[in-house]
Amino acid sequence: MGLIKSSFIMDWELTINILSVIVTLFLGIAVLLSTNKYNKNQSQIASHQLQKELFSEFNKRYDILNGYLEKITEYKSLEHLMDKKRNKYPFLRNKLNDYFNLCAEEFYWFNNGRIDENLWKSWEVGMNSWYDNHSIIREAWEEEYENFGYQSFYLKENEQFFKEFGND
Repeated sequence: MGLIKSSFIMDWELTINILSVIVTLFLGIAVLLSTNKYNKNQSQIASHQLQKELFSEFNKRYDILNGYLEKITEYKSLEHLMDKKRNKYPFLRNKLNDYFNLCAEEFYWFNNGRIDENLWKSWEVGMNSWYDNHSIIREAWEEEYENFGYQSFYLKENEQFFKEFGND
């Protein structure tokens, strides 16, 4: 009888030890899964927050530049602008540079996965509309690109954010 009792106690201890390992393993997996889900959610929230901040900042900057771009595109060329607005030319030329820098930053953040593809496509259409429809914008961009190079605008060699650049 003592042998049976001893065997039962050993089997019970083994069962408890196995169950203990299984429960610990189950809890570990549950914690791991919930931690991963939490981290993924936090990462998505942070990404959306950054995207919202970039969206707001870029739109605010574009809103300021839009009126200047409208004025600038009344002129056929940089030379025409300089002839007609000699005193304002340096200021307006800087506004063109601000616009190119804004385009470059938007392109940079899109390439780094911080700008949603749908948002980028919308901005890209607008950028290319300015470029395609206004010779003064094309002229100014070609001058900037030639003088300062692709690296000044976060571009790789042979990379462009204006689709028709070089196809003129």
